[in-house]
Amino acid sequence: MSRSSQDHGLSRRHFLMAASTAALPWRRLLSTPGATDPASMVARQKAAWRRRPLILDDDGDLVYARETQKGPGAFLSLRMHDARAAKINSLAWCMMWGIAKTGPSKVRYWQTQKDGTAFQSSMPDPTPVITDYCRQHSIEVFGSIRMNDCHDAFGLPFPKLVYPLKVAHPEMLFGDESQKGRPQDGLDAASWSGLNFDFEEVRRDRLWWVENTARRYDLDGIDMNFFRMPFYFKFGEEARKMGVMTEFVREARRRIDGISRERGKTILLGARVPGTIESCQRIGFDIETWLRERLVDRLLTGGGYVCYSTPAEELVKLGHRHGIPVYPCINCPANFKLGGDNLRAAASNLWWAGADGIYLWNFQYITTPGTLGYGRPAPQMYTTHLPEIADPQRLKYLDKSFAVNKRVWEQYGRAGADVPLPLPLPHLPRAKPKIIPIRIGDDVPGALRAEKVRDVTLRLETSGVHSGRELAVRFNDAPVKVVAGDQEGYYRTELDPRAVKQGINQLHVEIARRRVTGLQIVLENVHADVRYRA
Repeated sequence: MSRSSQDHGLSRRHFLMAASTAALPWRRLLSTPGATDPASMVARQKAAWRRRPLILDDDGDLVYARETQKGPGAFLSLRMHDARAAKINSLAWCMMWGIAKTGPSKVRYWQTQKDGTAFQSSMPDPTPVITDYCRQHSIEVFGSIRMNDCHDAFGLPFPKLVYPLKVAHPEMLFGDESQKGRPQDGLDAASWSGLNFDFEEVRRDRLWWVENTARRYDLDGIDMNFFRMPFYFKFGEEARKMGVMTEFVREARRRIDGISRERGKTILLGARVPGTIESCQRIGFDIETWLRERLVDRLLTGGGYVCYSTPAEELVKLGHRHGIPVYPCINCPANFKLGGDNLRAAASNLWWAGADGIYLWNFQYITTPGTLGYGRPAPQMYTTHLPEIADPQRLKYLDKSFAVNKRVWEQYGRAGADVPLPLPLPHLPRAKPKIIPIRIGDDVPGALRAEKVRDVTLRLETSGVHSGRELAVRFNDAPVKVVAGDQEGYYRTELDPRAVKQGINQLHVEIARRRVTGLQIVLENVHADVRYRA
C-alpha cells in the first residue's frame, strides 16, 4: 500500500510486518481462542495498525475562546474544519482542556468530570462535540490525558493550586510554593507541583482519569501523555521505581480491556514517552517491558523539542520488534517556522527512521502571516504543509533545511536525547576538531543520480567571534574547507552533494587559525539546506 493512499483502513504491509515481528506469530494469533473478543490481541493489533500518517494533537485550550459561547458550531470552526481540510484522520484530543488557559469559563475539566459541573451553558461538555464531529468525518479520536501536568507550578492559570488532590495532600507533591519561578528557572521551579507516583493515592487518581474517560466518551483510544510533564518519582529514585510504574500501566491495560469487553468495542491504549530508551529509564519507565508485555497499543515518542537530533529509529525498532506502531513527535513552534523548510526536514528524518506516522505537537501555535488569532494559524497552513509531510513520496524532492538541535529547558531536556549545541570551539593549538552529527533523511545521492539536486549549503551561526575569523569545516570525508565569517558570526559554504549521506552525517569544525588567547567562539546553530530542481 502506498503511503500516499487516502485509504483510512489498515495498511496490510504494516499489519503483517507487525504480526511477523511480534512475540506471537500472526497465524497463532488468528487461531487463538477468543479472537473475536474486542480486547483480544487480534482486535487490538488490527485497530492499532490503522493507517495514520499524521496524528494531530489538539490540547483543547480553545474551549476557552470567546467564540465558543456561540455554541458547538462556532467551537468546531476554530480548528477542526482546518484539520479535516488537511485530511487529518487521527486526532489526539487533550482531556485537560487548556489547563494553563483562562477565558470566559472558569470551570476546569476536573470539575466537569468529577463534579458534573457544566463547562458553560452553550457547551456543557466539549468532548462529545469533538467525538461526534470525528465520527461524522471518519476521524479517529483518542483522549489524551496529561499524566502530570505542572503548568500550575508557574501559577498558570491561577496563582494558587486548585486541583483537589494537590490541595488536600501537599505531601504528595515534589516540592512547595517556595520553588515557584519561571519555566526557564530550572527543574525545581518546573516540578514542585508535580504529583509523586510513589503514592498509591496519586496512581489511583490517574487511573480514575483513564477509566472514566474511556467509559464516558465515544473514543477510539486513550493516550497516557507521560511527557506532560516528565517527572514521576523523586529525582534519583527513578530506577528503583520502575516496577511501580510498570504495574500502573498494567492496571491501566486491565481497565481498558475490561471496558472494551463491556462495550463490545476495541479501545486502544497509547503512551507518549521520552524519545529514547535511556531517557525513558531516566524518568522511571521500563519501556522494554511495556512493549514486550503489549501493555500499550501505540507509542508516541519524544516531546519533539529535539526532533532533529533524536535517534527516533531506536524506539521505532523496539516497537516493531513487539508489533507496536511508533509515532515520533515534532514539537512545531520549538523547531521551525512555516515556510522555512524545517518542518519538511524533521519529517524526512522521522520517515527515514522508520516511523509509522508523525505525532504533531502544538502545530496550532506556530507564528504565520494571516493568523486568525491565538492558536489559529491561517487555514492554508494546514492544507499546504500537512499533506506534504504526511506523504514521503510527495516530500521526496521538496526543499528542506536540516538542523541540529540546541539544549532546551531542563525539565524537557532530561526526558530527551543529548544534543550537541551550543558547542564551544577550542582556540588552543593542537586541539581536536569538534564533531557534530547531522541527520539528513533525504536520499541526496539518489536524487543527485536522478539529476534532481540543485545545491546543498551549510550554514553555521556562532557567538563571540572576532571580525574576519575563519573556521575549518569538513563534511563527512570531503576535503577540509576554510570558511570566513561575517561580522555577526555567520558562516556559509556550498557542500558537494556527493559527500552527503542519507542518515547520520559528521560535521568536523575547528578554528582555522588558532591562538593561545582570544575570545571564546561558540557554535550556536547548524543548518544543511538541500535544494531541488523544480
